[in-house]
Amino acid sequence: MKTTIKILFLICCGITTLPNPGASQGLYNDGANIIVTTGATVFIDGDANGNFRNENGGLIDIDGDIVIEGNWTNNAVNNVFTNRNNDGWVRFRGTGTETIGGTADTRFEYLEFNNSAAGTPISLSRNVIVEGICRFTDGVVVTGANYLIIESTTGTDVIGHSGASFVNGNLRRFIGGAPNTETYPFPVGDGLTGADYYLTELINGSLTGFTYIDAKFGALPVGGTLGATEEGTPYTSVATEGVWYLDPDAPRTGGDYDLKLYTANIGGLANDQFAILSRPTASSDAADWTCNPCGFGDPGINANNGVGRMVADGFALRLGMTDFSQKGIGKSSVPLPIELISFYAACDEDKVSISWATASESNNEFFTIEKSTNGTEFTVVEMVDGAGTSNNVIYYDIYDDKNIEQTTFYRLKQTDYDGKYTYSNLVITNCSQDEQVGFAIMPNPATDFLNIILKGVADDAAVFTIYDGAGKLVYTRTFSQGFKKFIANIEELAPGLYHARLISSDLVFTEQFVKF
Repeated sequence: MKTTIKILFLICCGITTLPNPGASQGLYNDGANIIVTTGATVFIDGDANGNFRNENGGLIDIDGDIVIEGNWTNNAVNNVFTNRNNDGWVRFRGTGTETIGGTADTRFEYLEFNNSAAGTPISLSRNVIVEGICRFTDGVVVTGANYLIIESTTGTDVIGHSGASFVNGNLRRFIGGAPNTETYPFPVGDGLTGADYYLTELINGSLTGFTYIDAKFGALPVGGTLGATEEGTPYTSVATEGVWYLDPDAPRTGGDYDLKLYTANIGGLANDQFAILSRPTASSDAADWTCNPCGFGDPGINANNGVGRMVADGFALRLGMTDFSQKGIGKSSVPLPIELISFYAACDEDKVSISWATASESNNEFFTIEKSTNGTEFTVVEMVDGAGTSNNVIYYDIYDDKNIEQTTFYRLKQTDYDGKYTYSNLVITNCSQDEQVGFAIMPNPATDFLNIILKGVADDAAVFTIYDGAGKLVYTRTFSQGFKKFIANIEELAPGLYHARLISSDLVFTEQFVKF
């Protein structure tokens, strides 16, 4: 017959429910049912001898706190805790190495690591499962081949992590499904000091298809030749401090995510010359590194001097990711080139109006506008000086009045001072045909502005409006005949989904866009 022990008060010294020949102090539960009520605290002290051992089906119903200064051993072939309702804490507060193990896993409600020992403060010889909050206060958790498993899908239930307390080894976090935009920190590292801490954070974009993500940080597998490029600029190396591994239990079926890799312990970074690269988990070939998703924007990376591009930010950021694999910090020897907001060509009476805009430029010497009648052989229309380096929006316009009465392909070539160059996408005109009335919105999604491109509006006035998701008018502009394009400033609009409307020539056209 099992014994039930109710602990309703503060216990200030080591306690033993049944004799434990192997320890002079500690708590040895040999099949008893222990109840720790709300407000009560059980102290299992005595440093290395302040151990807990669970045998023969012993159970604990915890609504208060258990503070332990020694090892935790569960040999009861159960989860130790019963009536789990996420209001009971177990706090490891030893001053020497504390091991969590036994012949069975332990499933904690709330768990705190607060061990001040040098060396290995917390060691796992079994998987450790936490259903609710896991707090990292002090002490590195060394998992070996085991896992620290956080089953809560609330992003903020992993707290307190820092260079003083993180996971050296395997961390498993359960991720909530769509709709979900929470941030999930993975406090991982590869060592026992603050210099070995490499936090990563996943910002959920309503991911679906899997239940959890396994994360760890480890040495950089090397071999092969790095060939990754972005916006025409090659990456020259990957940070040698190591790589992050992010692997779900099943393939992603929907959604995406933004990823932050924290760089406090990554050396040799320069502003606008680093970003997140990916390759398959099992790869050791440098040729497999890629910037997926590549380029400026979302998905992709922010513009030069944007968030996640500056050393002072403390992290690298890539937006709209969909792959899970090795993640590393790629380094380039020069900043990435211009961020092209738009490139547009349209018939304007007896000529073609060509315009483009940049949100930022770095080392940009000049642009070359090229055209072709077959899409493969191009000739130069004009060359335009670039702005060198700029963090402001810059607009460019030229006209082409030669041989425009046929289908014509235009592209924009951007050349740096060092001779490196990149091409834009192709745009097509045919001035012998009437354009269909309508409009396009770029970029989409947008942050501070929209580039509105009007098509076929030549003789009538038109009205452009924006409505929020609730149908409220938040922007309006009226323009006269022949107006082809303009910039709508949406900096003051709240993030969300919006509906844009163009009314012209008794016709109504609508488009949707997202404001971040």
